[in-house]
Amino acid sequence: MVLPICDVCLKSGMLCQGCENKLKSGEISQMDLDIAKILYKVGDGKIGFKKTIEIGDMVIIVTEKDQVGKLIGKSGKIVREISRTIGKKVRVVGENSDLRSVARDILAPARISGINIVYGKDGLQRYKIRIMKEDSRRIPGKLDVLNNIIQGLTSENTLVVLDRNN
Repeated sequence: MVLPICDVCLKSGMLCQGCENKLKSGEISQMDLDIAKILYKVGDGKIGFKKTIEIGDMVIIVTEKDQVGKLIGKSGKIVREISRTIGKKVRVVGENSDLRSVARDILAPARISGINIVYGKDGLQRYKIRIMKEDSRRIPGKLDVLNNIIQGLTSENTLVVLDRNN
């Protein structure tokens, strides 16, 4: 699997000119480097990711859809190691995943009771993502921040709410 920096840099602990230029130009971030180093150690070079998105105290790791399970690890072992090392909550999302998958990955362990299309007075459509009321304590962050993350990853107009009907 591909990591944002080359194997030589991961082995040596120092950045080559190419990876240094990627960092300076903003193509990769310091968080990408930190997580790549962790994954290289715990994943034996078999686990990779595309990019990271850092929002407040949460880091979202974007990887290929079929790699999400590998990156999480057995019973969340790898994600917990990353989270412990960087001191932030970590979520793993498959690249180009559908709205339901992205919402489920970002909002876990809270459960989604449904996703509806809602039409506003202005005629615009929005996806209303409802979280089960009894899971309100399990929501991993503020609803508006999580909503912004989901919107950024899916390019859909969304609204995350607690479902009052449950």
